[in-house]
Amino acid sequence: MLRSNAVDWLEANGYEVASKQGRGGSGWASFQTLQTDKGAFFVKTARRPAAAMFEGEALGLEALRAAGGVCVPKVLHYDDDGNGGSYLIMDKLNMGGRPNMKEFGRALALMHMAEPAHPEAKAGKFGFEVDNTIGGTPQRNTWTEDWVTFVREHRLGPQVQMAGSTELKKTWDKVLKETDDLKALFSDIDVKPSILHGDLWSGNYEGTPEGVAIFDPATYYGHHEAEFGMSWCAGFTRDFWSAYREVIPEAPLFSKRAKLYEAYHIINHYNLFGGGYLYQGVGLLEAFL
Repeated sequence: MLRSNAVDWLEANGYEVASKQGRGGSGWASFQTLQTDKGAFFVKTARRPAAAMFEGEALGLEALRAAGGVCVPKVLHYDDDGNGGSYLIMDKLNMGGRPNMKEFGRALALMHMAEPAHPEAKAGKFGFEVDNTIGGTPQRNTWTEDWVTFVREHRLGPQVQMAGSTELKKTWDKVLKETDDLKALFSDIDVKPSILHGDLWSGNYEGTPEGVAIFDPATYYGHHEAEFGMSWCAGFTRDFWSAYREVIPEAPLFSKRAKLYEAYHIINHYNLFGGGYLYQGVGLLEAFL
């Protein structure tokens, strides 16, 4: 039976809700904390249905938890609310305090090195079992045999098209021509699927007594280097990188590819917020010309 909101679902499933408190929100979801007789839960609500908003996040959190290494909140339930919107219920983590960045670097590397849980990823494919969102932007996760094709067709290509900028499109086309459809940027490595948070910036990780926790993901299986496309606002320290590199050494073309992965997020920021992100995106792509 469809329950109209998180409180209804909890009470119908044996939880006694003692209190609830608003926790603000983003441009596409609202947050609240529910205190029950069986512990506290963090709830997200949105005006879009679960299939478009929270299904991907919930399945992504479960995949991240299965990989181990980093602390990830456990999903209790997600559903439509009967009014066109949806909700997601997960354990409330005891977050606060300064993250141990050295511990975080090693834990994230171990997560990236974990054996993929999904059969398609185990077979070497890139993508995820459902599409999801990056911020409020739809993110296509069609299973793809080749990583370069995935980046071109399901990451940067759609963002460039969505932006609707002639200058950006011309620059992207030049990059594809100059790099043999991006293949030349991956001549130093054989990319294997890693489980990725997908939107890792400083607002999406925090310290807990159990270690650094990650949340609000845009999960998929991809190249582990793509995890760092938001490094410009992630606060990764020298200790973080030192610990990460002890597990996963830096590849020769890492710094060059970093601009490609950053461009995906910068252009997405333009598609979400407008403004100068467009010219930042063009500038990042021009580095390959």
